[in-house]
Amino acid sequence: MSSSSESAGRPLITVAIPTFNRAALLRSCVQSALLQTYENIEILVSDNASEDDTAEVLQEFTDKRLRVIRQEANIGLLPNWNICLAAARGEYVVLVCDDDRIHPRLIERCVDVIGKQTQVPIVVALNNFHMSSSGHTRPARASKRIGSGLRDGMDVLMEFLTDEITVANCSVMMRTEILRSRGGFPLDYPHTADVAAWAPLLFGGKVGFVNEAWSTVNFHADSETGRLSAVQILSDGWRVANLISELAEERVKVVSERREIELQARRCFSRRALLFLAYYRSSGAGLSEILALVWRFRNDLVTVNKLSVLKFAAVILCPRPIAERLRYLKQSFAQAWRHRQTAVKPG
Repeated sequence: MSSSSESAGRPLITVAIPTFNRAALLRSCVQSALLQTYENIEILVSDNASEDDTAEVLQEFTDKRLRVIRQEANIGLLPNWNICLAAARGEYVVLVCDDDRIHPRLIERCVDVIGKQTQVPIVVALNNFHMSSSGHTRPARASKRIGSGLRDGMDVLMEFLTDEITVANCSVMMRTEILRSRGGFPLDYPHTADVAAWAPLLFGGKVGFVNEAWSTVNFHADSETGRLSAVQILSDGWRVANLISELAEERVKVVSERREIELQARRCFSRRALLFLAYYRSSGAGLSEILALVWRFRNDLVTVNKLSVLKFAAVILCPRPIAERLRYLKQSFAQAWRHRQTAVKPG
């Protein structure tokens, strides 16, 4: 794809990597970015005043496409994301957290689907989901309704809201100036700032869509958002649902389509709230705490379907010894399966 950035000697894409005290993980993250098959990119690392070997790791790389900026003091997760956005030189930016990984063809595929349409506000690709605790990687859900290419943004949004596709920040390429004009990543959404930033860009007409997974999100207990309270996580989910509903009221003219988006936004974050509460319970939260959270957010959970409620009830009502035994068996099975898959067959 040719663009004004190429003629001006600027990169078309900035792959931005905010990092803090994750030297071991950062090395492979930067490597995955530098291996991109699309060449007109820059790799921007914003070191949030790391106290480990981050500086030494970054000095190992001599690729001229890599640019490093360092904060004198830890400014926080989301401000560091916005530092990346402010410093990006590319027309588009992809923000990749230091514990996530992108496939070498991610940028190439995102650029392919928009061709010469350099004003497209966003390109959405899919991502796999890796659970560090079990070592299991869950493949992305791909759409059965829409394929890769230029698509109506509302179609992509509906696929996301109905859980027909798996999307995370590291698989989304956003037009830099549009994201800046919206204020970047909102600081008052500590858990869902990514969705609050990219979902509104889907209301801009035609968008790019890659119906394939070209990145992997790493889920682990040592994440910044993993340290947030349960109330904060649930509240942020509902605030994003309300944000999407408000945008639908403003920009979707057909009443039936607008109402469907509002309904699916509520259902989406109802399901995610129950999934989080089930995970929270299985991680050791007491039944009384879970029930208190359900009561607190009861008005937000009324749109969820009966199957989700039954699955949720089965998890939270399961006695602790049985739940721990089932969790142990699940982890043991996963380890045995990985061993079987990697074992070298004799002869």
